[in-house]
Amino acid sequence: MAGKTIKYGTRDGEEFDGYLTKPGIDDPLPGIVIITAIFGTDDDMIQLSDGWASDGFIVSVPDIFWRVLPGPTADHAVGRDRMGKFDVEQGMKDIEDVVADLKNRPECNGKVGMLGFCFGGRYVHLSAARLGIDAGAAFHGTAIGKNLEETNKITCPMSLHFGENDPVVPMEEVNAIKAAYAGKTNVDIIVYNNAGHSFSMPSNQGFDPDVAKASRDAALALFRSM
Repeated sequence: MAGKTIKYGTRDGEEFDGYLTKPGIDDPLPGIVIITAIFGTDDDMIQLSDGWASDGFIVSVPDIFWRVLPGPTADHAVGRDRMGKFDVEQGMKDIEDVVADLKNRPECNGKVGMLGFCFGGRYVHLSAARLGIDAGAAFHGTAIGKNLEETNKITCPMSLHFGENDPVVPMEEVNAIKAAYAGKTNVDIIVYNNAGHSFSMPSNQGFDPDVAKASRDAALALFRSM
């Protein structure tokens, strides 16, 4: 994969870092914006992003916490602290600028989906509601339940995946998400028996290879339908 560090420009003339990866072909490709977990663009996320690129996508991964504390971290306390300080509305403006950056790249065919890991799940939901992305997927996405009032604005296909035993996203919240999305024929919400949090992240103790593959296969089919 041809992965590299890039700079995004904001509407206010600021700059922040990101990671861009794509297969070595010249044809314009559909894009995926990845919103990371609280750990940022660490080695796991780079590996996962390169994997999505190998499936035929141009993948853009912003350093989503750049306004609070940039860069990856392996420290849970640091990650939780910067998550707590993250400004949701400002973050959505930054994500909108990232989506525009990807759509305007000549390597992109104009179709952009979004994939969220943990923290990123809420922002996939909000981006589907507000930004007109072409598809959205999330693995063990947190805090989606805080913005369910915006679900009625979502028209793009969605693929949301949760673990039955995830203490960070309890089944009470998952059931509320299911109820909010009820009636949308282009949405799949899947709960995996006995899976916990971070089932999709290889270096996390919650990693479940079977669940990771099943959820990824479903998201891949979704993104390929864009």
